Amino acid sequence: MPMPPDDAVAQDSRQILDDPDEIFDLVDLNDHVIGQVRRGEAHRDPALIHRSVQVLVFAHDGRLLLQRRSASKDLFPGYYCASASGHVASGEDYATTAERELAEELGISVPLTYISKALVRSEPETEITALYATVSDGPYQFHPTETNGGKLFAVDEVWDGIIYGDLLVTPALRVAMEELRAHAEQGDGGLAAFLAKLG
Repeated sequence: MPMPPDDAVAQDSRQILDDPDEIFDLVDLNDHVIGQVRRGEAHRDPALIHRSVQVLVFAHDGRLLLQRRSASKDLFPGYYCASASGHVASGEDYATTAERELAEELGISVPLTYISKALVRSEPETEITALYATVSDGPYQFHPTETNGGKLFAVDEVWDGIIYGDLLVTPALRVAMEELRAHAEQGDGGLAAFLAKLG
């Protein structure tokens, strides 16, 4: 099966903007819904916990696809993030959001494997994020305004880049990579065995 190039980018005309009036479910630390909050408020107050998803897409050769956030994003512009990611809209569940984000941000539809949920704290916001993983060689169609395309990395390159500060990544991707490492180390065979189960 042919591998996509390291900087595989296909543009299209989809337009999705960071709407400050989008409504998220407000949750407590146990992920129970306790109200609703506007995106603009949630991204200015880390006390307002809301939900997000991170999808890690691996090529069949084991490389991990990361997106580069566009300079117009309201949080962490220019940073690398998960292959696909996004906030869970009010009333939506994690799995539905993950499938939608994969289609909107990469133009693909493939089965997803749930990994875990984790708390992500940063200066502007606090999220409970659900992590999913899958395998796909694309072709990937990156969103023309949400991203600056993407790149395939060796997983060790991502881990080392985070540890040594050589790779500018979002707090959510940092947490996702920590969760991935912990999950892979729980089973026999480490990351290679984990990826084999996905593919």
